[in-house]
Amino acid sequence: MEFKRFTAFTMFLILLCAIPTFTLAQKSRSKSRRGAAAAPAPTPVPDMRPEAALVAEQIKSISKFLFVYGKIVNGLEIAEDQAKRGQVPPAVQAKNKQSRDALVASITGLKTGLDGVVKNFQANPRMQVQYLKISYAAESVATAEQLASGGQYDEAGKSLTAAIEKLTDVIMSMRLL
Repeated sequence: MEFKRFTAFTMFLILLCAIPTFTLAQKSRSKSRRGAAAAPAPTPVPDMRPEAALVAEQIKSISKFLFVYGKIVNGLEIAEDQAKRGQVPPAVQAKNKQSRDALVASITGLKTGLDGVVKNFQANPRMQVQYLKISYAAESVATAEQLASGGQYDEAGKSLTAAIEKLTDVIMSMRLL
């Protein structure tokens, strides 16, 4: 019987020694759980690739137009110079006017495409910074339209180039990675 008491007492002592170790293990586990839960979740970066694609399409359109713009304007300037000297028949003058009107209509088409992107950005609350920047680009294209209709072709070309620069700034402000 004493052996049973001795064994029960020994078991009691072993349990007493084991309990602090068991509780320490539980405390360390619970702290690690709290630490993991307390870490802030990273904020998801919004996907701006669709909007960037719209801006890139406008850059491409204006760039392609500028590629042929110089040749067209060179021909128009020569024709207008000859018309001022009276060296061009009225039929050719009428054709030159049609060419100038077509040039202005092409710039108007660029402006219309850009205005659609401006409206898209204006309606999107997360694109307000880009909306302002793209609005400035649209203003540059509108200025180019006015200048070209007034025969100020070099200044109109510079305004179109400024629009491309502003559109590039829009894409850079999106920080696409």
